[in-house]
Amino acid sequence: MMPIPTWRIFPILFVSLLLAACASEPTPPPGVGFEVTADAQANNNRLFYFVVRAANEKQFMLESYEDVSSKAFSDPPDPGVLGVFSVVPGTTQNYTVSQPAQGAIALYFLFTQPGLQWKKLLGLPLEEKYNIELKENSQVNIKENKGWFPWF
Repeated sequence: MMPIPTWRIFPILFVSLLLAACASEPTPPPGVGFEVTADAQANNNRLFYFVVRAANEKQFMLESYEDVSSKAFSDPPDPGVLGVFSVVPGTTQNYTVSQPAQGAIALYFLFTQPGLQWKKLLGLPLEEKYNIELKENSQVNIKENKGWFPWF
């Protein structure tokens, strides 16, 4: 048997590396960050939960408070739930979740006595970070953190 000449090995290696690079899985999208600042009197100064869930507009509109709370704490966990976080009034806390493969992100605030703003749907495309202020009367203010590039 005759040995393969060295000059023929390089194209074979190049094609092999190219095929291996094409076969690798795509990198996941970056996480979405939330800086949650809760007023000291939010939820009557009682602990409550912040739920982040993958949802489309129809799901978001149809889900009730009871639906969301049961999905947030279900066993086995609901696959649409990206994170469940406890919120302590009077603090600022940072959370990060993975972006869903499809659809938007819905935010749910499980106050003891939910007001009209207990849920919010974030529009696409998603920002890297959102600043959320939770007020005394269950008022929810969400600010997008667009960074420095909108100035140009």
